[in-house]
Amino acid sequence: MKKAILVMVLSLVFACGCRKHDSAKQESAQQEPAKQQAAQSKIEQPPPAAPPESPRWDRKGDFVTTFDGLALAPTRRDPHVSYGLDPNVERFFLHVPEDYTGETAYGLIVFADADSDTRQLPDGWQTVLDQRKFLYYIAVQGAGNDQSSNRRLGLAVLAALEMMKHYRIDPSRVYAAGFSGGARMAGLLGFYQADLFHGTIQNCGADFYKPVPTQAATSTVDTAGNPYGLLDATDDEIAGARGVRFALITGSRDFRHGNILDIFNGGFAAEGFKAKLFDVPGMPHDTADAQTLSAAIDFIE
Repeated sequence: MKKAILVMVLSLVFACGCRKHDSAKQESAQQEPAKQQAAQSKIEQPPPAAPPESPRWDRKGDFVTTFDGLALAPTRRDPHVSYGLDPNVERFFLHVPEDYTGETAYGLIVFADADSDTRQLPDGWQTVLDQRKFLYYIAVQGAGNDQSSNRRLGLAVLAALEMMKHYRIDPSRVYAAGFSGGARMAGLLGFYQADLFHGTIQNCGADFYKPVPTQAATSTVDTAGNPYGLLDATDDEIAGARGVRFALITGSRDFRHGNILDIFNGGFAAEGFKAKLFDVPGMPHDTADAQTLSAAIDFIE
């Protein structure tokens, strides 16, 4: 009897052990394809792509763009300038020379036009700017004479700061330029943001901080009937502008010729500012040609 019971117990133990062994073999067999599939997937899966290196700022030539991120602000804030503009919304035209690599610091020309949609450089300017290692930048929407001066000045400041953030710019070679009403904005930047803009290239437009004697001007009002050529500036703004170099450009066929002559002679020159007049024979109310632009840069540099 005892022998029979012992045989039964041994049989049960053996059977249980076999079932456990078979179950382990089944589980191992079930797991093996999954392991093989995972290993195969791991081998076949391509490595993650490296993040692109500045994909937007390696572009050369002419293009329209916006900027990402929060807007910067200069160390000096002026009540005449709007600093709350959104770089993600405002659109700008850029010219980046083909030989720009970021290894050498370039100068920057920030241009203000009379029109609100400008997407090209003035005629003859590209060769001069490329040879002298300048980037060129202009707001292409909502920056013309129909906009408030606060906004137009704010766009120029935003332009300079964003370009200095994304490109290698020599801060001592950041200049404001413009045509007609935009030239007047460039001149205002020489007073209101002299910490950022160290020279101006003003094509057929100018202002001064106090009235000047009328010698050559045939009209002393603008198209809205307001006094032409008079800006509002504090003593501190005037003091700052004395460190800026102002290049005033006009021509014998410019309808603002007399106004600019009077503003230069009775204002900038009379008060001892670092300014130079470029009076071009036969030039109409237009942007300067390459030769005059080059001479203006010689002066402000």
